[in-house]
Amino acid sequence: MRQGRTTRRVSTSALLVTASLGAIQALVFMAVVPITTVLAVSSPPAYALVAAVHTALPLLARVVTRTPGMATFAAFVTGVLTVAISPIGPLGIVPLVLGAAVLDLALPLRRDARTSPGRILAAAALTGVVLFFVALPVFSPEHLVPGVLIATLAARVAGELAVAGLVIAVRRLLSRAGVAR
Repeated sequence: MRQGRTTRRVSTSALLVTASLGAIQALVFMAVVPITTVLAVSSPPAYALVAAVHTALPLLARVVTRTPGMATFAAFVTGVLTVAISPIGPLGIVPLVLGAAVLDLALPLRRDARTSPGRILAAAALTGVVLFFVALPVFSPEHLVPGVLIATLAARVAGELAVAGLVIAVRRLLSRAGVAR
């Protein structure tokens, strides 16, 4: 028996809640993919605003379970479940997981730490900036002009902040109901 070394594993309930939220996020993805497919080509700022919905349930999983890595796990579940309908196939997993990984890294890395609303909003804004740069290489040449780029960045950050605000409100409601801490 080893002394002085304790390993806390991720709880089964955190994994189950996260996988469930990832599966629900896959349904959300399927609902918005027809809209985002059209917007990606026609209006990058509108796409950026709508695409923020893809981080909603991974962020909720991370905030509700208070377990580092759960946003990334939820996004991975979403990506695997949506690979067949994603306009970019398996490559679609990359922005989902990358955005969630930024959230996980920007939020407390200590398990069971309650995250303040300000920290959640800051993590969302950072995620919006990162996802803007991830999408930049696939912009069409006519959209690579300062006005469109600035509007797209602002829309991406605004969308992520709106999602974070919604997650904060849902967490508050779940706490009042006794479902979340």
